[in-house]
Amino acid sequence: MAARLRGRAGVAQRKRRLTAEPTCRICRSKGVIVAATRVDHIVALVNGGTDDDSNVQSLCEPCHDAKTRVDLGQRQQAAIGLDGWPLP
Repeated sequence: MAARLRGRAGVAQRKRRLTAEPTCRICRSKGVIVAATRVDHIVALVNGGTDDDSNVQSLCEPCHDAKTRVDLGQRQQAAIGLDGWPLP
C-alpha cells in the first residue's frame, strides 16, 4: 500500500491539480463549465485508491459530494417539502 500524501505534499498536489484542471470534470462531460473547488480521488482511498496524480480529478462541490456518497454506498436523502412529504 502506498503512503498517504499529507501536509505540504498533499497541498502541492491539490494546487497542481486545480491549476491543471480548473473546471469540474463531471460537469464538463455534460457540456457545462463550472469552476472546480475540490480534488477527488477517482478510485476512493477507502476503496483501495492511491494518492497518485493519475488517480485524482478536479470537481465542483456538488459533484464531489454526490460521488462521495456513491463511493461510500450511501443513498441521497430526498428533499422534504413544508408539508413533510418528499419532493419529486
